[in-house]
Amino acid sequence: MLCGKGVSWRKVDLAWVYTLLHSSKGAEQAMKIDVKDSAEFKRLLEALVDELIDAHDHFRLHQDLDAAIADYQAEFNESAGFWTFTLSAHMDATLLRLCKAYDLYEGKPSLNLRNFLETIEANVHFFDEPNFRQRLKDNPFVASLAAEPRKPDMEQLYTDLKSVSTADPLVKKLTIWRNNYIAHRSRSSALDPKGFTKQNLILFSEIKALIDNGLRIVNHYSSLFSAAVHTSLPIKDYKYLLNAVRRDLKVRERRIQEESAAANAVIAKRATGK
Repeated sequence: MLCGKGVSWRKVDLAWVYTLLHSSKGAEQAMKIDVKDSAEFKRLLEALVDELIDAHDHFRLHQDLDAAIADYQAEFNESAGFWTFTLSAHMDATLLRLCKAYDLYEGKPSLNLRNFLETIEANVHFFDEPNFRQRLKDNPFVASLAAEPRKPDMEQLYTDLKSVSTADPLVKKLTIWRNNYIAHRSRSSALDPKGFTKQNLILFSEIKALIDNGLRIVNHYSSLFSAAVHTSLPIKDYKYLLNAVRRDLKVRERRIQEESAAANAVIAKRATGK
């Protein structure tokens, strides 16, 4: 019987999806990273988190600066070259870190989202309750934390793997940029950069979606592994600089007005002969 006791259509389907993901023509190979123990795994997790948090912070700062131009146009124009390169540098930093996080290079296993998920699949025992309790033995809430399910769900893991492969349209687009412009400059992108950009246009909303997906993944498995999630605070200190320029412009304008008024007074005095 197809649905006899002990047979799970869902598990069979997931195994088929996983096999298809890694064995179909053009698909990425399984590239788990060798780890000795959960301590090494933790360091790998934290390094990947750092990449994605950095991408998030650079992108958010780029977006905040871009949004501030409307309110601080005169202040930005005082050093337009500096701000142009600053905005460009933040976007470069964002894309570089995203390319590393979503890297699908088939050589020696590097640290990226795909290989990170492959490593989890090969080391699910790291998430066993006894290992979790040992990691958090100094946490006074370890008992209540350990009561929550800690083992990764295989269905979710395979879904996450698909979301960081070229089966996902945004990852495929990012990979094209990585291979043709960011990590390497292809002939086509060099000869016709406008055409390449038009054909492979990547939107700010798509960059944000890639960042959000990466952070969702690492925070999900970080929560399971060590009951910890990672975030960062917005960077707003650029406003001190813009406001300082604004104050300087006001002082300059006031001085110009005072000097102009004084000059006009001299002219008027001479005109009346007094």
